[in-house]
Amino acid sequence: VYSSGGSSWVLDSGCTNHMTRERDMFTSLQVTNESQEIVFGDSGKGEVIGVGNIPISHDQSLSNVLLVDSLSYNLLCVSQLCEKGFNCLFTDEGVQILRREDSSIAFTGRLKGKLYLVDFTTNRVTSETSLVAKSDKGWLWHRRLAHVGMRNLAKLQKDEHILGLTNVSFEKDKVCSACQAGKQVGVPHPAKNIITTSRPLELLHMDLFGPVAYISIGGNKYGLVIVDDYSRFTWVFFLSDKGETQEVLKKFMTRAQNEYEVKIKKVRSDNGKEFKNTGVEEYLDEEGIKHEFSVPYTPQQNSVVERKNRTLIEAARTMLDEYKTPDNFWAEAVNTACHAINRLYLHKIYKKTSYELLTGNKPKVHYFRVFGCKCFILNKKTKSSKFAPKVDEGFLLGYASNAHGYRVVNKNSGLVEIAVDVTFDETNGLQGYLDKNVAGNEEPPCAAIKKLAIGEVKPQEKKDEQVDQARVVMPNVLPCLEQGGAARPSEEFPQVGDQTLMSKDSVPPRDAPQEQDQDSSENSPIAQQEEHGGQEQENEDQAQVHKDDGQIQRQQLVPHPRVHQTVQRDHPVDNILGTSRVEQALEDPDWVMAMQEELNNFTRNEVWSLVERPNQNVIGTKWVFRNKQDEHGVVTRNKARLVAQGFTQVEGLDFGETYAPVARLESIRILIAFATHHNFKLYQMDVKSAFLNGPIQELVYVEQPPGFEDPKKPNHVYKLHKALYGLKQAPRAWYECLKEFLLKNGFEIGKADSTLFTRKFDNDLFVCQIYVDDIIFGSTNKAFCDEFSRIMTKRFEMSMMGELKFFLGLQIKQLKEGTFLCQTKYTQDMLKKFGMENARPINTPMASKGHLDLYDESKKGKNVDQKLYRSMIGLDIMLSMCMCARFQADPKECHLVAVKRILRYLVHTPNLGLWYPKGSTFDLLGYSDSDHAGCKVDRKSTSGTCQFLGRSLVSWSSKKQTSVALSTAEAEYVAAGACCAQLLWMRQTLRDFGCEFSKIPLLCDNESAVKLANNPVQHARTKHIDIRHHFLRDHEAKGDIALHHVSSENQLADIFTKPLDESRFCDLRSELNILDSRNVV
Repeated sequence: VYSSGGSSWVLDSGCTNHMTRERDMFTSLQVTNESQEIVFGDSGKGEVIGVGNIPISHDQSLSNVLLVDSLSYNLLCVSQLCEKGFNCLFTDEGVQILRREDSSIAFTGRLKGKLYLVDFTTNRVTSETSLVAKSDKGWLWHRRLAHVGMRNLAKLQKDEHILGLTNVSFEKDKVCSACQAGKQVGVPHPAKNIITTSRPLELLHMDLFGPVAYISIGGNKYGLVIVDDYSRFTWVFFLSDKGETQEVLKKFMTRAQNEYEVKIKKVRSDNGKEFKNTGVEEYLDEEGIKHEFSVPYTPQQNSVVERKNRTLIEAARTMLDEYKTPDNFWAEAVNTACHAINRLYLHKIYKKTSYELLTGNKPKVHYFRVFGCKCFILNKKTKSSKFAPKVDEGFLLGYASNAHGYRVVNKNSGLVEIAVDVTFDETNGLQGYLDKNVAGNEEPPCAAIKKLAIGEVKPQEKKDEQVDQARVVMPNVLPCLEQGGAARPSEEFPQVGDQTLMSKDSVPPRDAPQEQDQDSSENSPIAQQEEHGGQEQENEDQAQVHKDDGQIQRQQLVPHPRVHQTVQRDHPVDNILGTSRVEQALEDPDWVMAMQEELNNFTRNEVWSLVERPNQNVIGTKWVFRNKQDEHGVVTRNKARLVAQGFTQVEGLDFGETYAPVARLESIRILIAFATHHNFKLYQMDVKSAFLNGPIQELVYVEQPPGFEDPKKPNHVYKLHKALYGLKQAPRAWYECLKEFLLKNGFEIGKADSTLFTRKFDNDLFVCQIYVDDIIFGSTNKAFCDEFSRIMTKRFEMSMMGELKFFLGLQIKQLKEGTFLCQTKYTQDMLKKFGMENARPINTPMASKGHLDLYDESKKGKNVDQKLYRSMIGLDIMLSMCMCARFQADPKECHLVAVKRILRYLVHTPNLGLWYPKGSTFDLLGYSDSDHAGCKVDRKSTSGTCQFLGRSLVSWSSKKQTSVALSTAEAEYVAAGACCAQLLWMRQTLRDFGCEFSKIPLLCDNESAVKLANNPVQHARTKHIDIRHHFLRDHEAKGDIALHHVSSENQLADIFTKPLDESRFCDLRSELNILDSRNVV
């Protein structure tokens, strides 16, 4: 019987679309805004969550796949396949999917029971034909040219910055899965857009990375990267020790100045001892070269070379993923990436490639081939029978630096060779060899290479008496990945004019012949580089370094899983990047240690027990890897977490109630205001693996953790006694566990807020607020805080975090004069996210006389991305943000302009925050206001309210009313009712703090609304008002609320109802105690 989910797809002639319930399969997914349902054969229904693309190989994907909840099978739609140009041939053994154009087989499936199943993980697709669209030459050249972005390639071709590409169109009409796997997004440094140099070698940026986690096959573990500021041309030298830096720099700068007949004017580096030492300084002084240093812990000042490191690593990682080339060849990928980037990087200012800026010649790229692809090498050395094959199989590593040919790995000999007579199959790579040979009994072709990658390997020098200079032989049939020399550059000097640099390391390439025809030349037997082409050093270590607050974070490509000789043990590269592959994590001792630590938590907490597999639902498990960072973003430790795949749970069987209360932000601010008024500090703690402490009532079974299966009982499963991350009932189980513990220790749960716990000791009070596994606590007596920490540590495994400083995005500064709350870091991150950090600042978030409409002024609104402004928050921008959010379902260009104005205001005010002063009163006070018929679309009014505890603003709101008000009095009356409801909730919450309030002042600037609350008489102007709004009148009569009139000039809630001019806006902002952090610290 076919099991649901997994990687198999059922061919279905009755469904209308490809569909699945596995969200993780999608590389791109667009969530549907409208509710859509799918009707199943048993009359059941499922909701369509979204539609997107699912990759089935490195260059093919299924398009228009529906993500449907409650779906039991992955369905492959027959009619959709036919629409894409395929025919389906069903037999009693299986199914063949044929291309209609030539009747060739695209992929096959098997018959299991009465279902035809296709498994793309084991089904090798035999052509570049995609189920979305046939791959054109543009995508092939994208793969050949080191996976450089399609947009950049299109611009290079359009402006004729590169030569050798004809009849090629670069259109990004699908997703490149290799790029997705290799190029991770990080927060970039601000771009260095101002060019201060006017010629090559006027300024050189340099940086040293390492030691990397694994020694290269060349025996090196450091890399020296040098970038020319003017052209951005890059050289990389590889070192076995930092001490070699001085000698390498001297040789490089001497050769560079001689080669180009220009003087190096300045060099820029960090403050590392490899650059800042007597030997380097004496050489620079002798040469008259100025040495500039970046400010310590400020890598942004050396961002040119830092960014180049990242570019090289991402490109190399992507190329390795293309054909799953063994990771121990990552240095070859870096080398090829450097070769390509020097010829494809288009300077933003000069609009030329780095190669052209340095040499004056446009680069030729016709000889490029896909890294790692399968190739056939003409065997000229071995004498064989007349009927033996004339070629050896291998795969491409890159381009030779000291000869006119390709660097290839010969499958038969296990050697790296320089070959000229080579034919390429760019639709297959090394993975194809492995799949093919594993199916038989012969050893995989690169098994010897893999085995010899274990441990440190020193290269063998190339001897002059070698007959074949192109072939480098290593002991034990190891491919040599270095050709001598302690330090080797990845890119030798490109030549200018007719000058030629001759050395034992490189020979300048000859002029490459012009291609006769693009199609006939794709498998050309010779690859000659362009005139005066730069040379890449083969196979050296490359990594990326980021210096932040004194910590060095290293990025490198994931090493081959079987390489165990770790050099840097503190935080290997995978720990910095995280890993999504369990197989790779299991080969890294540091990740294994993190996973073992997680399983040790299971043992200590008695989470589960191993039992025989029951005849009921068993939930899958999955490892999740991430990095723990401090407040500066520096990685401090690795975290591996085992989670349950809760989406497979069945309601009523695997789980029941799931609700767990979470603290409101108003509750957090009330606690902070209370602590400030009573002059005591708040502290923060975190419960480690909190969910593992919560017992569960349901009978739940999960699979054994991937990679940690019991070899003697591989089919057993774990029976859960306590909750596991990912289970739907886990948050509730943890909350109930913590609540029970606190109640047993004499704490009382809040009547209005079930996440608030208090305990009274005579005249002292202890309070704590729970937000899942984060706990904020404080007391008027410091000793009670220490006692609380003791009992919590005794019962749970805790992380004590000291004074409250950062919580839920709030930066909190507890000062002698008061407490300051701001979101400076969040604001700056958001501005970077939207690319607005350098925008022109403005003093108000919204124009005072403008309004937003469904359309722009031309009535022909231009659609924009509705996700652009969904994550913005803030007190002073609340009204403008809410007004923009009204149009987020179908935003137009005028709305985008309004959003950008908000961001420009944030550029002007990133340091603003709320100030809670000490020494003020602690009275509860509310303001309410409305803007009658302010919405020009439906003429509904906007309610604005704010609530204070003394001078501390703890709650506010801006909300459009649900019905149209016939008068200003009605709109104000409804707004006052909303403010009353919030005040009553706050009063109930403050009772748990021991505070009592009656006749709470509620200030309104409309006398008619005040009289309406005091006068129960109904008349024509009020009889239609909804009964629910009259509860204000009831609480006024009971004495809970005292509604008073306030002048419009003193109405503080006015800022939440309508756009204001700059003077009024700034006055109200000041009255609300919104101050600049620089004025309070």
